[in-house]
Amino acid sequence: MDNVEDQAPEEEQKLEKEVVVTEAPKVEKVEEVKETPKVLKKEEKQIGDKLDVLIESYERDKLMSVEDIYRKSSLVKTTKESIFMADVFLKALPENLPTDVKRESLWNIMKASDINVDSLLGDAYQRIDALNNVLEKTVSVTDDVNKKHENTIGELEKRIQDLKKDIKDRLKFQEAQNTTIEYEIQKIINLVEFIKAN
Repeated sequence: MDNVEDQAPEEEQKLEKEVVVTEAPKVEKVEEVKETPKVLKKEEKQIGDKLDVLIESYERDKLMSVEDIYRKSSLVKTTKESIFMADVFLKALPENLPTDVKRESLWNIMKASDINVDSLLGDAYQRIDALNNVLEKTVSVTDDVNKKHENTIGELEKRIQDLKKDIKDRLKFQEAQNTTIEYEIQKIINLVEFIKAN
């Protein structure tokens, strides 16, 4: 009986040791998993930043169509919701009508068609703003690019002048060196000929 009671605490100690041993690796694995996403997120952010720069550079030099500008400014609407509905109605009117009559006819057609004139004018102003924004950005970027290129051209022109000066200086150096050496060679030849003449 005593043997059974003595064995029980020993078995409990073995179980406790086993639990400790099996739990330790689980904690280490959890810590490793937590560190991996941080590294991945940092790399993903760096890749994302590089892509943003490439996309911005591409968009800066990409010729945008009017449709692209409207799409980018969220101005893609049906013709009935846009200022261009007025153009559709104007084209439906006879060309030979006086301007005042055309304008009044247009107003009447829009009222009859239940088209909100203020909404169309608001759309027109938004389109003008969007187009002007792209125009201003294009002018600004073109100025920046041209200034950089002009600076580079200036630096290259200065470098060309420096290189031309280096070429002239080197030719002068070569001429001076040649003169010195040729004089010395001639002096030696004269001495040799003088000695041989006997």
